[in-house]
Amino acid sequence: MTSPILAIDHLTISVADIENETENYSLLLDTPPVRHRNEDGSERTVFQTRNVAVHLVASDQPRGLEAMCFEVDSLERLHRRLERVAIPSTESLVATADNSEEPQTLRVSTQDATRGIQLSFREKIRSDRRNHSELGGGLDHVVIASQNSEGTAFLLGSQLALDMRMDMSRREWKARLMFFRCGDLIVEVFESLETQESPSEEKQPRGNESEQDRFYGLTWRVDDAEASHKRLTEAGFNVSEVRKGRKPGSRVLTVRDKTAEVATLLIELPNS
Repeated sequence: MTSPILAIDHLTISVADIENETENYSLLLDTPPVRHRNEDGSERTVFQTRNVAVHLVASDQPRGLEAMCFEVDSLERLHRRLERVAIPSTESLVATADNSEEPQTLRVSTQDATRGIQLSFREKIRSDRRNHSELGGGLDHVVIASQNSEGTAFLLGSQLALDMRMDMSRREWKARLMFFRCGDLIVEVFESLETQESPSEEKQPRGNESEQDRFYGLTWRVDDAEASHKRLTEAGFNVSEVRKGRKPGSRVLTVRDKTAEVATLLIELPNS
């Protein structure tokens, strides 16, 4: 059976100073927010890029990138699948990224069942808001850091039925990387190999807190890496020099500050 998951709908980033971070993300994503308002006692700013929305939420205990919401073809079908694969979930409401004033139902998974990361799911809205040329370039990768990448692969590939495209370990990167296709972007699982136990040492039991996953960072697409470097430098961002990316023909630069503590990379992809 195919996965009910179609794409990533939005990412949630909790921030201490929402006015400041709204300004920063307007510059980073090169697009203004589509909405800023108070919801359920907390301020929320919503940005819409070409393929994913970003929700900045004011918090007294900001945690940076803290949640990911998938877009599904049917919440009912999604709920049936979660029950079959033993992922408990509850219903919640959240505002949409478009101009609708009515909140939409989400199904939120129990974090204990999703390796400590917060995942939610919402049904696809009929109107497609993602094909506007004036929006930001869109997300290329969302990265999950794991100390047990096989466990994370089980969650994403077997339980949620995302399509695994690659599983690779590189000595020079000191990492194991797994790539799962989700719509037109990638969910990447990163496991550091620097602190791996020797084969003779016994693994800690699955479910131990030390093996809980966390959201690590985001890679955003840009049309021109050099132009983005110039624009962000002039706006006061601390960015690295443009360099060759791991993907052949790509060029990347690291954004070192003003990202609400989210590890952030910009990538110019090769012309197809």
